[in-house]
Amino acid sequence: MQVAVKHQIPLVFWGQPDAEYGSYGYSYDEIQEVNERQFNRFINLGITAEDMVGMLPEWVQLRDLEMFRYPKLEDMRKAGIVSVHLGSFIPWDPRTMAETLRAELGWKWNSVEGIPDEYGWEKVECMFTGIRDYLKFIKRGFGRTTHLVSIDIREGRKTREEGLKLIEQYDGKRPASLDLFLELVGLTEEEFLDIAMGQCVSPYKHDPSEVSP
Repeated sequence: MQVAVKHQIPLVFWGQPDAEYGSYGYSYDEIQEVNERQFNRFINLGITAEDMVGMLPEWVQLRDLEMFRYPKLEDMRKAGIVSVHLGSFIPWDPRTMAETLRAELGWKWNSVEGIPDEYGWEKVECMFTGIRDYLKFIKRGFGRTTHLVSIDIREGRKTREEGLKLIEQYDGKRPASLDLFLELVGLTEEEFLDIAMGQCVSPYKHDPSEVSP
């Protein structure tokens, strides 16, 4: 949105509306417009750039976090900017969108840790996606592969049996990137697991002894 204001781009499209994967006060019955409240709630996960500086004042200044600040309403109105989700106007299917981008614009997919290569458009922007999905498995007992194949089963692209085979192959495996992550944050694996397992959602109980590389 900062770029839209800077370059006077009046119409900004995002991807799927929040109602696609959650129920935080939005539904398919409305066209959800992106605003500062929604931005801080979903993009910044409930905190503002000012909050971030307050938490780490010795590490960052507000100017370092401009990308996490929503533009001033006055500047938005002056530029006449409207910001909406493409999924509010056409059926939203991530695979179809990704295949269209690859075919029409030459977008290259990538291998993402912890999921089948056929989902090479998923979370390609982060080197620690495997850690995030591993934490999801520790917390809830299922990972991103379950999430992805469930969509494909619902859309008729896979059978339940095909989905279960991929889940068995990929979900809940220890990511290779965990070693680097632990080194960077200064934790042992035991400390990491102790913190993560404290977030398990009942009735699931994670058993580290059942995790394979």
